[in-house]
Amino acid sequence: MRNFSIVNPWAVMRRSLLDDEDMNLSEWGVDDIQMDVYEEGDNVIVKVKAPGFSKEEVDVSLEKDTITVVGKSSDVNEEDDKKRKYYRKEIVKKSFTRSCALPVDVVPENSKANFQDGVLVITLPKSEESKPKKIKVELD
Repeated sequence: MRNFSIVNPWAVMRRSLLDDEDMNLSEWGVDDIQMDVYEEGDNVIVKVKAPGFSKEEVDVSLEKDTITVVGKSSDVNEEDDKKRKYYRKEIVKKSFTRSCALPVDVVPENSKANFQDGVLVITLPKSEESKPKKIKVELD
């Protein structure tokens, strides 16, 4: 009887990419911008982990039922850059765009956004139509 083992080549490739510190992971589609969308009480919360960005470099827009978060890091001063001889350069201008369809209708005018320690938290109040309704059950 022969023993067979099943290997997922994508898992092996991803693991080897993540172990190689000289590899530029963004070139391989591995993104460090993470997004959570969840419901908490009468609000929809969108949480975006955007390390390396400041609040001035992040924009949030809401169109119909889709929220979009865009981040664009500031330019590195090219004059200073030309004066330097780099042995390793990993700190570069970068950008991201994350979009997500919202699960319910929200009231954009009453929304709030807070950016602290590289984490953006957007609180979107649900519209009255989206909130659960209680139905009184009467006995016959």
